[in-house]
Amino acid sequence: MKGSYTIKIRNRRVTYTLTLERNITVICGNSGTGKTTLIQSISYYEELGEKSGVHIDSPRPCRVLTGKKWAAELEEITASFIFIDEGNAFITTGDFARAIKGTDNYYIIVTRENLYQLPYSVSSILELKKSTSRFKHTYNRTYPLYDHISEVNKKLSAYDAFLTEDSNSGNDFFSHIAERFHMECISAGGKSRILDRMRAMEDKKQIVVCDGAAFGAEMADVHHYYKLHESDILLYLPESFEWLILSSGIIEDPEISEILKSPSDHIDSTKYMSWEQYFSDVLNAKTAHTPAKYTKRRLNDFYLRDENVERIVNRIES
Repeated sequence: MKGSYTIKIRNRRVTYTLTLERNITVICGNSGTGKTTLIQSISYYEELGEKSGVHIDSPRPCRVLTGKKWAAELEEITASFIFIDEGNAFITTGDFARAIKGTDNYYIIVTRENLYQLPYSVSSILELKKSTSRFKHTYNRTYPLYDHISEVNKKLSAYDAFLTEDSNSGNDFFSHIAERFHMECISAGGKSRILDRMRAMEDKKQIVVCDGAAFGAEMADVHHYYKLHESDILLYLPESFEWLILSSGIIEDPEISEILKSPSDHIDSTKYMSWEQYFSDVLNAKTAHTPAKYTKRRLNDFYLRDENVERIVNRIES
């Protein structure tokens, strides 16, 4: 499945509106915002149809996955929006992560837990909020939880160090510009180690660079620490380093421009668990057999040319 979809689910008292554009969406929210009612409404509709008093306006079937037989049930579901309520322990397991890989469903998981087995995006963590109209109908709508990360100063020269997620091509690039700006560049050695490295660098003004497309599980703890040190930390969370290169315009190609306008229309969930993987494949394909040939393990010197570095830096600071 690919594409962006809007779903409306309503009963006599409440209307839910959700917009989905990725294969994994995590819904959180305070108690009383209707998360459990949302799942129950879909379950009632599955069982009774219109007699349930629930109406679902959706371009694909909405299903609820629950219980001990979840794996067998999942094998029978295709091209659907699958909702899973908190309390289903299987969502935190490697078995679940393996089971949904390569499927053509979109998964909407209601939970307050960090799902470390799943590569979900920071921007696909949504918060359910409730409002009431003058007609006393309640409307529940989802909003990106981390949509408003304040940026005190995006000029790179205002910081002492870069902290990157890994030691591959992205780290090569940020090490290069760190030297240019007389900064340090430190690799955390994996996204699970980012928070520990942030704490170890507490005495420095730091730019933390991670692949936002797969950083969702780490974001709650990192964001909490960031809010305590907001004046000294810039969180920079592009989809991935490959996305950053593509969006900088260094690789001129009309198809890239179309992809960047609406990635969800191009990224098939049966092939890609994460948008990070897709942008890597696009960059590899578009630069193969050219001077800009890209490899993830080591950065081609093409990307370290002054004019290309400038374009990427401008994209970061814009």
